[in-house]
Amino acid sequence: MKITYIAETSLTNKSAYTHHVLKMCDAFSKKGKVQLIIPYFRKNLNFKKIKKFFLLTSKKDILMKSILHSKVNNFLYRILFGYKCAVYLKNKDSNIIISRSIISSFFLSCFKINHFLEIHSEFVGLTKFLMINLDYVNSKYILKTILISKSLSKKLSTIKKKKLLILHDAVDINNFKYKKKNKKIKSISYVGSFHKGKGIELVLKLAKRFKKLRFNIYGDPLGNVYKISKNVKIHGYINYNKVPKVLANSDLLLLPSANIQYGRSTRTNIANYNSPLKMFDYLAAGRIIVSSKRDGICEILKHNYNSIIVDQYNSRDWEKSINKLLNNKYNLVKLRNNSIATAKKFTWDKRVDIILNAQ
Repeated sequence: MKITYIAETSLTNKSAYTHHVLKMCDAFSKKGKVQLIIPYFRKNLNFKKIKKFFLLTSKKDILMKSILHSKVNNFLYRILFGYKCAVYLKNKDSNIIISRSIISSFFLSCFKINHFLEIHSEFVGLTKFLMINLDYVNSKYILKTILISKSLSKKLSTIKKKKLLILHDAVDINNFKYKKKNKKIKSISYVGSFHKGKGIELVLKLAKRFKKLRFNIYGDPLGNVYKISKNVKIHGYINYNKVPKVLANSDLLLLPSANIQYGRSTRTNIANYNSPLKMFDYLAAGRIIVSSKRDGICEILKHNYNSIIVDQYNSRDWEKSINKLLNNKYNLVKLRNNSIATAKKFTWDKRVDIILNAQ
């Protein structure tokens, strides 16, 4: 089986977008020969290091195809990339084509090439005009439109229901090893972005309320200076291959999400339909999760089943929820076991199988 995957990444960044693309290609490569089409990659790119960095497990290598001679720097480059992808694939033989590039999907439809389109956020600007106003999102050449959550489908209600495939993000449970669980909560961790809306300010407020607990924060501070209490340690960015161990050494994992949160685009609020990659890592780690109540997240996380959900985004309500955990108001063993059970339902391999069966 020949699988072609299109993505607007150079593989040099460590974003969730690149993570998702590589994990999907890794899972697809267990089913056949995978070609990843991207705008540009360095000639000296060491794919073995990339495999180690993202914990890719397939024994097969991913064939990479560079379409442009430089990275995608602006929207014109995205248009050129999409057009060249369609020209390149017009006379190529692929059993299945997956596009994470909306512009590429538009040109694939223009060239009458069957493919799957995966979308993780709302359309804006010209892509909204092309896909919604001109109705290319319902093109007969798009076999299925894959959305990251049911909540996102409400935002993209113009897509015909028969065209939709709702697939949350996923995790490779083989990346995680389980050890004996601590009976008491001593350490709390946050792994992720420091961007506005991701909740770092809330985490630091909580640290001041729980001075007997250790708070470990992993991520790039983005040059900001934070006033932190003595029980907080900011470790900085860590490679993904270190994440499973970090999570396993934690007792409680925080998934705060403000009412307004931005993804790759600063023009769309993804807070209520986002399905964070790290949520599935948290689940696979089998630790206690405390999360904000957001529509997309709560399609996976269930209060007092596999996590603790806090209704309001404020330090007072979060403090109450954590105190209940500390005072044994919840069954920690049940939460941990259900966390792992949930993760096993959302693996990259299962995600790929659903797409292949949807052809």
